[in-house]
Amino acid sequence: MFDSLQKLNSRQQEAVLHGAGPLLIVAGAGTGKTTVLINRLAYLVLEKGLSTEEILLLTFTEKSAGELEERADKLLPYGYVDLWIHTFHGFCERILREHALDIGLSADFKLISATEQWILIKKNLSRFNLDYYRPLGNPTKFISELLRHFSRLKDENVSAADYLKEANKNIGEDDLENKRLQELAGAYKVYNELLLENNYLDFGDLIVFTLKLFKTRSNILRIYQQQFKYIMVDEFQDTNFAQYELVKILAEPDNNLTVVGDDDQSIYKFRGASLSNIMQFKDDYPKAKEIVLIDNYRSRQEILDYAYTFIKHNNPNRLEEKLKINKQLVSSAVFSESLSPAVRYLQFDRGEEEVSFVASQIADLYQQQKGDWLDFAILVRANDTADSYVKELTRLGIPNQFVSLKGLYYKPIILDCLAYLRLLDNYHESSALFRVLSMPSFKVSHLDLITINKFAKRKVWSLFEALKNITSIPGVSSSARENIAKLLALLDKHSLLVAACEPSKIFLRFAYDSGLIADYDFDRDQEIFSYLNQFYQKIKKFEDTLPSSRLSDFMQLMDLELEAGEVGSLRLDFSDNDTVKIMTVHAAKGLEFKYTFLVNIVDKKFPTISRSEKINIPDSLVKEKNVGGKEAHIEEERRLFYVAVTRAKEELFITGAKDYGGAREKKPSPFIEEMGLAVFEASADKDFSSKLEFLRDLERINEPQKAPVEKLVLPDKFSFSQLAAFSNCPLQYKFAFVLKIPAPSDKASLIFGRVLHNVLHDFLEPLEGGNQAFQKSLFASKEKVKLTGEKLLELYETRWQADGYNDKEERAKYYQRGKDILNKFWANWQEEAPEEILFLEKNFTFKIGDGIIKGAIDRVDRLADGSLEIIDYKTGNPKEKLEYVDKRQLILYKIFLEEFLNVKVSLLSYYYLEGTYKTSFVAKDKDIEKLRLEVLKEIVQIRQGNFPPNPTELCKYCDFRGICQWRLK
Repeated sequence: MFDSLQKLNSRQQEAVLHGAGPLLIVAGAGTGKTTVLINRLAYLVLEKGLSTEEILLLTFTEKSAGELEERADKLLPYGYVDLWIHTFHGFCERILREHALDIGLSADFKLISATEQWILIKKNLSRFNLDYYRPLGNPTKFISELLRHFSRLKDENVSAADYLKEANKNIGEDDLENKRLQELAGAYKVYNELLLENNYLDFGDLIVFTLKLFKTRSNILRIYQQQFKYIMVDEFQDTNFAQYELVKILAEPDNNLTVVGDDDQSIYKFRGASLSNIMQFKDDYPKAKEIVLIDNYRSRQEILDYAYTFIKHNNPNRLEEKLKINKQLVSSAVFSESLSPAVRYLQFDRGEEEVSFVASQIADLYQQQKGDWLDFAILVRANDTADSYVKELTRLGIPNQFVSLKGLYYKPIILDCLAYLRLLDNYHESSALFRVLSMPSFKVSHLDLITINKFAKRKVWSLFEALKNITSIPGVSSSARENIAKLLALLDKHSLLVAACEPSKIFLRFAYDSGLIADYDFDRDQEIFSYLNQFYQKIKKFEDTLPSSRLSDFMQLMDLELEAGEVGSLRLDFSDNDTVKIMTVHAAKGLEFKYTFLVNIVDKKFPTISRSEKINIPDSLVKEKNVGGKEAHIEEERRLFYVAVTRAKEELFITGAKDYGGAREKKPSPFIEEMGLAVFEASADKDFSSKLEFLRDLERINEPQKAPVEKLVLPDKFSFSQLAAFSNCPLQYKFAFVLKIPAPSDKASLIFGRVLHNVLHDFLEPLEGGNQAFQKSLFASKEKVKLTGEKLLELYETRWQADGYNDKEERAKYYQRGKDILNKFWANWQEEAPEEILFLEKNFTFKIGDGIIKGAIDRVDRLADGSLEIIDYKTGNPKEKLEYVDKRQLILYKIFLEEFLNVKVSLLSYYYLEGTYKTSFVAKDKDIEKLRLEVLKEIVQIRQGNFPPNPTELCKYCDFRGICQWRLK
């Protein structure tokens, strides 16, 4: 019955089956640890006669809990029910439902979702008394970061009282830092109060309140200590500090505790997992027996050897080193003798060659009958890498599935549906209308859209108004007119349903009338139908919770969820289909594939650059031991890479490219050298290269040709904002400057910034030298002008724009903020007025290479030595230290001015109006040349008409995030 025990030696079997007291099972990748755990459970029940209720088995995810329960059901005979197999959160919820009243909680508490947390804070923002973290530009942009901070505090079992005590500890030493900590501690206290007032618990509370229950109600703790004779923890390396505390309390006093884990696979620090738990287990339980599982049932020995050579670079922060045990895996799997090399690193010149190789290699192996489609996996470090592989596999007719950690709301078909529903709710939602016009049912070409948008801009129409007047717009194709007429007719028809029907009925009617699924085949596109079904169920569930709801109610909920960063829960109904799997390394943990392709393995992509938490917990409150110190990030990246390598059973292809479209050539990841792999220059192999490029396409020359790619009308002049947008995300550039999709122009921060710029221009205009700047009489004229603070505020009243703010309170705050800024500006002006103002709002055009650059400079002053200073006003938060990317704008202005006036520009400054704070720098020659090359390259790339997405943290501020499936959360 205990089949996996046959693989262990007699000492190990004895410890697993008969051992009492603490037991540490150190499992290597692919060593069958789950089977050993279930064997131990079965032994305790069948041989020792324990009731299943006397054993507690805790694990990390619902998926692993389900797997453990399923395997236990198969092993144990009928009649053994009520197994206590839970995730930590599931176990704690069960305990609290039973004993909530014992610590003053209501037993019918509700578990709050991430979106509900976000909404709760947003609705009660005024209670948080934020000043240091006061967000004026976007009142809610920081809520998600606050919630992450609160979650980390609960992972460390830090109470609001502990936080407040720490915040008040060093009053007087650093007033600003104390103010920050006191504000965060106060916010944490208010958040917890809001939860209890509304009968909510978050997931961290489940652990925290269970710990509180056990620590303050010893009578209840004793019940469960006596009940659970044995406690087992799976995936122990994924537990956080609070969870480990819970395990230790429950296991007392007998400590019949078994934990199973692999420190080399601890990859969930971003979820709060603490590597220190498994590293210090033997310190906490020095008498614990150790079982080391090294028999691997998955991979070829060569793969295991490379993985072992690599992961040893994390020494000494590994259990192998700390406990002086042997973790070198030994393959027990049997493979054919005629196999290719087990592990290879292939470097290509361009990313496109890398993608082509991976797809063609999969096709070749499949045609050679080396495996089914489900035997292949492409593993990526980040979600945005996957898109090019999905497209290439689809182009070659290879069935594939992107197993994304992103949710339902990122799926293109669901974005289409949301766009149409949003359009029904508000006809003038231009970005939603653009998305609908890109759907196959209503397809309007990019060229036609540009024509329509230009005409609409001239007439000051919204995009919808332009469509209503489509017959009066010249140059629009007949096919576009037909599809627009079809869309307008459908909107008229469905608008009649909005006031009378539930959202689910409107959705069904849209799917039926529009031909949404006409081009899909159920057998081929099961995922698409699954997504539509899940979205339909989402709408139905909403209707169940809010009877008599209408479309506007549902869209309001969706807007709140999307604003809160919700991605939509996603169920993968067809994950076992015979398809090539494309997934992140995190998603691949626990899986195995015959052929694994680990792609984009270059420096800065894998390992990634370390990004610290936006709001850190004070070191004195962090209870887990810091394993790794400054090297903690790179060590976790190594563990993640180790997980990726050990997914491969027979062959592992590791690939990278020198050029992914950036300014610099990419180098192979340092992990390649640490593995001991040679770099094979794949692009240098002529036969290989021709197969990828020439022969591949020659073989398909007689295949049916696809419709030609539409030629886009590209701008002939480029501003800095355009180039910056392209540098940040080429797809955003396409939306804004090629397709010219109207974006919201009423953002409060933009309106406010524009008002201040206009006021300062009008105020200083009498001092502008213009073409007379070389005359030295300017300073005298400044005296005659008699600028006054009253005049400045008078201009502010004239220029103030009251529209475009979210509410009266926000408008009032901005208005007062503007007065404060201008008063500070006037005080500073009286002390540090410049000798000469050469230009204000200086418009310019000039050439870099064959590209024409256009723009406007806020202000140019002449300095005492005759050189110039360029000044750009900023209304955002000041930066004391400027990186190169921050300097690009002013360097570009310097290039223009020096060519235009033939006068040296010696100083470049950002003037932060908030505190009359000026950050200045001198442009280095190497940065000037670097910018020239970047601008030239960006213009070339724009003219090539290729606009791939580049998801980053900036996605949350993008005007087009509602229609983009590549956006980050």
